[in-house]
Amino acid sequence: MKKLLTVALTLLLSACSSMPGTPDGFRERDVQTEHFSIPVWESVELRQGKTIRFYIEGNGNPTPDTPMALKLAAKDPYINVVVLSRPCQYSKNQLCNNPEIWTRQQYSPEILREMEEIVVYYIQKYKAPDVEFVAYDGGAPVAFNLALQLGRVNKITTIAGILDIDAYATQNGLPAFVNAKNPMDSVTQLSQIPQIHFVGGKDRQTTPAMAERFVSKLPNPRMALVRVAPDMGHDGWDKIDLDY
Repeated sequence: MKKLLTVALTLLLSACSSMPGTPDGFRERDVQTEHFSIPVWESVELRQGKTIRFYIEGNGNPTPDTPMALKLAAKDPYINVVVLSRPCQYSKNQLCNNPEIWTRQQYSPEILREMEEIVVYYIQKYKAPDVEFVAYDGGAPVAFNLALQLGRVNKITTIAGILDIDAYATQNGLPAFVNAKNPMDSVTQLSQIPQIHFVGGKDRQTTPAMAERFVSKLPNPRMALVRVAPDMGHDGWDKIDLDY
């Protein structure tokens, strides 16, 4: 892949009929990276020189049935918000005819670089001093790996997040991820970033025990909190109020 400075990132209005509705206060764009066209929702009043809070969508097939990251962002009063979908979600691309791209290889360095291009684009365009990530489900490993690459992330919040991709695959009877970068392998570096991990007490995909295990491996676990919502499963997080 070409370096960021040689990649043309163009913003185009999307006309895809399968797109979810755009919430009030947001506008939808397609960000064209080298290999994918990735739908993004951004606050209509994004401001220069302020922290950008990026929401990262969860897994899908490849598009999720419910755009949870977008629904959560729509409730967020913070002004500088950008919602990222992921490669092959809400878009057509010949590469996506290979389901490995959005299943077993979704956390490969090549796919993660596509996401990094978008984040760096916004950082540079809006001269953001730093960023935050709010990641749902399978967006969590993306957030962690972006944090390792960017070095200017001041907070990570996960919601029903996959914190250990190997444990997640085992827990859910899935094949192992291929060429994947597992956040659990970088706990020393990640322990310096303040974190909040919301998990449902009735969630059987990303269980409270999995979240507690991840935090226990951090060299500085005081930087991370696990908050269990007793009555929540894996879905429906937009129906309750979260404080992060």
